[in-house]
Amino acid sequence: MPIPTFIREQPSVLDRCIASTRTFTATWSPGPFDSIALVGSGSSFNALQVARPRFAAARRGPVCVQEPEDFVAELGDATARPLVVVLSQSGASMTSIAAAKAAVEAGFATLAITATPDAPLARSGAQVLIMPVGDEPVGPKTKGFLGSMVMLFLLAEALGAPASAAITGEMLARLIEPAREAAATLVPTLEAVDQIVVAGRRSHYGLALEASLKISEMAGLPTAAFPTEELLHGRLHGLTSRSLAFIIAEGDGEQAEAERAATVMATHGCRLLVVDSAGSHWPKDLALPVAPWSALGLILPFQWLAVLLAQARGLRPEAMRYGSLSAALAIKTDNRP
Repeated sequence: MPIPTFIREQPSVLDRCIASTRTFTATWSPGPFDSIALVGSGSSFNALQVARPRFAAARRGPVCVQEPEDFVAELGDATARPLVVVLSQSGASMTSIAAAKAAVEAGFATLAITATPDAPLARSGAQVLIMPVGDEPVGPKTKGFLGSMVMLFLLAEALGAPASAAITGEMLARLIEPAREAAATLVPTLEAVDQIVVAGRRSHYGLALEASLKISEMAGLPTAAFPTEELLHGRLHGLTSRSLAFIIAEGDGEQAEAERAATVMATHGCRLLVVDSAGSHWPKDLALPVAPWSALGLILPFQWLAVLLAQARGLRPEAMRYGSLSAALAIKTDNRP
């Protein structure tokens, strides 16, 4: 099934994930903990990075986002007793499975989130939350990423983060085609692009990571993602007149900072676009109204940009340039990408 179909399924995924998480958290009791460890790789890591500030807002101790191997490597030096949340949509990522098992063996409260009920992650001994996104048998995840963000936001809320405004799939559905149109307008200007860079602060850094990942996976282009402050401290020297950089900004201060960077780089013939989380720049009017849900709208044009760039370059977004590397790299327990 083509990725555009999965992108268009995201409003229904949003509704299902909200309902499932609300049901789960109604009886969820993770037990005592003094910190939170969010563990995952790839798109899962990116979703955890987006959600990290929400978990911090719950005020249940320090919150860290780690890749699974790093979590396991540092487990022996841990002095805290964290709540460990391991996220893997496929449930087949070997290092995520190992991290969940290690957390359980250490006696930590451990929650595994996966879209595949019979996956090895679901048999790790951790408490399990199933992500109802449906089948997505492709490497570049779109609805899985969105579903992950939704469930993580609500888990953080259940732990004490301030209650968020109501959100529905219908609200997201209104943004799907405008996001595609915004990306389609940009694609013809990128025929000779040599790299795409995306930056953002805090939760938007997670969006930047995901945007750059999707473009690399689908369109086979060099990409990078940075926290905005890191981008401004030297990374801009890597841009050329053929490059495109985005800064995802929120609030007057961040927007002014990003606009200043865009103006400065324009004097050097480099293009930098500001993505305002209120929807007033590129893309136009595509953000949902309030945080944290604004992240769901902001990722849509980047998902479409990846698809349309791939198609413009004669690639099938589902296939990726080198096909599935998971088996060759021995990073998953099954043959899925």
